[in-house]
Amino acid sequence: MEWGTSLRFNGLKKKLWFNIFTRIAVIFAVFVLVLSLSNVTLLVSFFSAKEKKALKEQLAQVETLDFNDTTTVISALSEINEKFNFDVEIYNSSGRILYTTHGGQMMDYFSLKSDKFIMTHEEMSPIKSETFGDGTVFETAVRRFDKNEYLLCRKQIANNLFAEVRIQKKLISNSASIANQFMIFVSVICFLLSIIWVLIFARQFSRPIAEMNEITEDMAKLNFNRKLKIDRQDEIGQLASSVNALSESLNTALTELTETNAKLRDDIEEERRLDAMRRGFVANVSHEMRTPLTTIKSYTETLMYGALEEKDVAMDFLNIINTETDRMSFLVRDLLQLSRFDNRQVQFSYKKVFINEFISENVRQNKIHAENKHQNLILELYHDDNAYVVADRDRVNQVINNITTNAIKYSPEGATIRIFVTEDSKYYKISVADTGMGISKEDLPRIFERFYRVDKARSRAMGGTGLGLAIAKEIMEGHGGKLTAESEYGKGTTMTMWFLKGQENKLSDEDEFE
Repeated sequence: MEWGTSLRFNGLKKKLWFNIFTRIAVIFAVFVLVLSLSNVTLLVSFFSAKEKKALKEQLAQVETLDFNDTTTVISALSEINEKFNFDVEIYNSSGRILYTTHGGQMMDYFSLKSDKFIMTHEEMSPIKSETFGDGTVFETAVRRFDKNEYLLCRKQIANNLFAEVRIQKKLISNSASIANQFMIFVSVICFLLSIIWVLIFARQFSRPIAEMNEITEDMAKLNFNRKLKIDRQDEIGQLASSVNALSESLNTALTELTETNAKLRDDIEEERRLDAMRRGFVANVSHEMRTPLTTIKSYTETLMYGALEEKDVAMDFLNIINTETDRMSFLVRDLLQLSRFDNRQVQFSYKKVFINEFISENVRQNKIHAENKHQNLILELYHDDNAYVVADRDRVNQVINNITTNAIKYSPEGATIRIFVTEDSKYYKISVADTGMGISKEDLPRIFERFYRVDKARSRAMGGTGLGLAIAKEIMEGHGGKLTAESEYGKGTTMTMWFLKGQENKLSDEDEFE
């Protein structure tokens, strides 16, 4: 068994990791391809814009220089060349170069008086030109001398002087290429780190999911001995706690049923009857649990086979699993309550329950649900505000809430639901009447049977366990009263709680004289 479980878990883990790695690899390959194709162009544009801004800023700096101070000019132009790798030329209207930093060499032709050393500014062949209102000209141009392409900025800075700041475009392309290579390198590092993270995450996630799958399989077989040993504070931990609680509750319910059955073994005929009841009961429980357990198993397997990497989808699946777990928990809760009634383990705490206050509270609790379905929930108060019944308030509130919520659930929009009180010599009668579809004559005698549903699919979809009316009937009979139903198919249903009068002897002295 352990060997088979290990093989199954390893298989699930391999499938889970394969799916994760495959998808991450595809995403990464596409990302690198897009990055490689787009980044060079984008980065060239980015660096070009950045260099254009720097060219304009340095040209403005040159414009502020005092060209009568040769030392200051040479220092400033050399600093621009060293800091930004820009070539700077200052020339007059005749084209004679006064200062140049071409090739990284600062040349001061302004101080040379001999015509022998005259250098002339070389005009470039423009590819693209843009002129601004302040006289600044931006050009992308090719230098005739070396055929290199330049990005340049020039402007007349004085009456007879012009300044030009330029940079080779291949330097911009080289910068963009280096940046692109760096981004690809960083992407590879991030990919490797993500793989490490996925390995850790998949290891932490896959094992508890696989264990839950095995536990739910055992629960489907009514084996509740195994428990999940998962100490986590996230959704997985909460789900594990719910599954353990459900398993414990179901195990308790079945244990109590087994003990009850064992007490009746002395009577052979009674034993046979109880055994038949137990088989039917377990069959009903198994039937009711099969759907949520199948759902839990299905969504758990889907998570293990790759859905967990999509966070939104994984959270939706976990919410569904949690809802189905709650559904089974409600079933176990009702089963335990019925089991206590069967074993006469229920004790009532009797108090004076004033009828008008009691039914008013019920209306307040359920009014919003009726309004959501555009139904009319009508309360008809009893003529005597001091009229009361002796009852366990919490238990009888459970009964009237069950009746009222059923009327709201199974009545169409626009229906009328009326709560009113009548009496006879022996009973106070609190009734809930609706104008819904009603119940057929064939179904009406069986509505208080355990797990019996008039419309099974509809009731299950609305969250019912099929035990609510059975519990309500047990509560009313435990009070010495009863719960009855009258219905006409197509017209509506009236459910009535019957409370015995004159039960003051069940009150304590404190309650009697309060």
